[in-house]
Amino acid sequence: MITCFKRQLTRWSASAGFAVLLATLASAQENGPESEIRALGDCQSCEIEAQDLSDRRLMGIDLRDARLSGTLFNRSGLSVAVFDNADLSGVSFEDADLRGASFADATLADVNFTGADLRGAVFEGAILERTDLQSALLCNTQMPDDEMENSDCNSDD
Repeated sequence: MITCFKRQLTRWSASAGFAVLLATLASAQENGPESEIRALGDCQSCEIEAQDLSDRRLMGIDLRDARLSGTLFNRSGLSVAVFDNADLSGVSFEDADLRGASFADATLADVNFTGADLRGAVFEGAILERTDLQSALLCNTQMPDDEMENSDCNSDD
């Protein structure tokens, strides 16, 4: 189930990134349950439950204040996505590209980041419950305690 509350898109309309996002989604996901995300371009305050959004290109998607549960984003391209103030429960980002993504003030419970690329991601003020970031690629990653994690800055990835 995907429930989105429609908002005006004036700030996204001129964005080349938004146009690329729409074109990519339109060609890869015709008539799927995620058409709400495609139509909106952002999904602020959305409720997404038990959806498989794996292998999608959702770069720059705005999921502020969203509620996501039991949703898979495995191997998806979510660089510079915004999850600020979102509530994520049982979500999987296994091997996802989350470079530069923001999870500021989000609540993450039982979230899987195994193999995810979190270089430059921000978790400022995030609450992590049974969620391990150490299984992801971390470089210039702002952790919930405002410390920078650089353990993977010299890796060959």
